[in-house]
Amino acid sequence: MTSARDGAGPRRAIVLGGGGVLGFAWMLGALTAWQDVLGADVRDVELVVGTSAGSVAAALIGCRMPLDVVVRHHQGIPLPDDPVIDYDYEGATGEALPPRPGLRPASPGLVWGGLRHPRRVSPIVTLTGLLPAGRGSLTPVHDLVAAVAADSGFADAWPTAPRPWVVAADYRSGRRIVFGRDTFGPRADGRSRHVRTATLADAVQASCSIPAWYPPTVIDGVPYIDGGAASNTSLDVLRDTGVDEAYVFAPMASLEPDRPQERLARVERRVRRAITRRIVADAAVLRSEGMRVHLVTPDAADLAVMGVNMMDPARRSDVLDSAHDTAAAQLTRQLGRSSRDSAGTGGALVPDERE
Repeated sequence: MTSARDGAGPRRAIVLGGGGVLGFAWMLGALTAWQDVLGADVRDVELVVGTSAGSVAAALIGCRMPLDVVVRHHQGIPLPDDPVIDYDYEGATGEALPPRPGLRPASPGLVWGGLRHPRRVSPIVTLTGLLPAGRGSLTPVHDLVAAVAADSGFADAWPTAPRPWVVAADYRSGRRIVFGRDTFGPRADGRSRHVRTATLADAVQASCSIPAWYPPTVIDGVPYIDGGAASNTSLDVLRDTGVDEAYVFAPMASLEPDRPQERLARVERRVRRAITRRIVADAAVLRSEGMRVHLVTPDAADLAVMGVNMMDPARRSDVLDSAHDTAAAQLTRQLGRSSRDSAGTGGALVPDERE
């Protein structure tokens, strides 16, 4: 396997988007396909950007947990010599539907600030302030990352090879925060970054704190919510990093959507189209600056296996298996193109708007 960190290849980044329980399963399958197709190891990239479910995978990779070990644990078939991962993939994040949330808006100050300064806070983040605080628990996710980090020597330090960037949103200001970014090279414009500190486990919990499903995660007195409220992948944070190649795995996007007949599924596909447009736009900017960007998303076969509830653990094994096959096909197709045609969009820069 080649390594991007030994000087033998390009500087690579992997970007992992949000997507709940099934999004995590899909990313495991897609990342396994990436290793198979490229003959590389995900742990040898320079940087892993993780949002929400993607932050869990980014943390495990940053702690240098072998991907095949994570996959075997996820599928319930660990080998006798595999390190122990104390996590119940079937029920650790709760039921497939959230517990009943509270009654009052969780962050009215955020709403007021967003209305006063609409250009500083995205409308989606502003609206999350109106949602009540969730009552689910992310303690199992926190404990999973904390245990792996401690075993890897990162209980009180941040991994560096690769370095995980964990995306969350400040629930008071609406500002996107990227934990771990502040020591990854200087900004091209010379400005200093606003430093936020957190343990890896706390940062991941913050990134996974879905509004109205889980309560905000408080770090040093600041409440944080799911980074997906600001951006599903935060692909744009790769600007000015010096990365040559980016591989984006976005389980909530779809460049090759299907056309379901069910009303709920059609609504879900609208959400996917909006997410896809944002990612494609971010990728276009990075490509214009010389970065090679490859975008991998669920196709029609994956969507059929996933259904519309991305928090349903009953489908996770089938989703992982499907993702391996579809992601391998997408990567093989993209990497086989000429540099002019290697946009990595499967021929669809913008998802189809028709129903």
